[in-house]
Amino acid sequence: MQEFRIVFAMSLVLCVFSLEGCGDSTPAESPPPVPAENKQPESQPEKTVQTEQATVEPVDPQAEVKAVFETLLSIRAEPDPDEWMQADKKLSAFGKSAVPTLKEVMSHPDPGARELASMYLASLGPEAKEAAPVLETALQDQSPFTQVNAASTLTHFPEYREKAIPVLISLAEHPDSNTRLTAIYALGNLDSQSAEQLNAIKAALNDSDTDVQLAAIKVLGQMGEPARQSLTELQTLIDDTDTSETLREAALSSKSQIEQSQKK
Repeated sequence: MQEFRIVFAMSLVLCVFSLEGCGDSTPAESPPPVPAENKQPESQPEKTVQTEQATVEPVDPQAEVKAVFETLLSIRAEPDPDEWMQADKKLSAFGKSAVPTLKEVMSHPDPGARELASMYLASLGPEAKEAAPVLETALQDQSPFTQVNAASTLTHFPEYREKAIPVLISLAEHPDSNTRLTAIYALGNLDSQSAEQLNAIKAALNDSDTDVQLAAIKVLGQMGEPARQSLTELQTLIDDTDTSETLREAALSSKSQIEQSQKK
């Protein structure tokens, strides 16, 4: 085989340099194929294949919650009633699934954003457990509104209750009537009441704001027997000719609730 290759190669050389005998009509016999094991592949230039990878942005599961919250935040100063109600319903409808966003907002530099987030977390009550650590931090917030919402939410969790109650007692005397109102309701909704809690609620019976007075009257009635020490104050309200009919009726109802609970 090797001899054949040499002879064939020489005949090609002779054909190139001699014009005679290379142009006849009889084609030269083709050489046999080179066995695969001996065939040398022709070198091919490397082809660089670039695979284009499309960049896929991760889907934020909280995107819709954040969008609704941003709407509320942007219109909170001068809200359009219809627009506010629509956004409020949307955010409330998310329920517990909104907690991650609300929890994140509790670290927002804007006090208004923290106030709004704390309000919705308070409305969730026990379902806001995931946000409890940031709500504990919010007990020291510069906004009393954020403080009272955080404290009222934390009363649902026994491990945070001891830190929340003193804040509520203090805020029950805050100059802002809405803050006092929220504090009174939160104190009254607890399973057990200390003397300090009861005194804070009783003091609110003489509040300058009738809504706060009404809240104090109602929660005393809900407390039942533990609120027996407030019977004298309730009777005073009932007998006072300056007491509004709304407050008098509420005081009569709460007085009856407390007396009934004593008979059980």
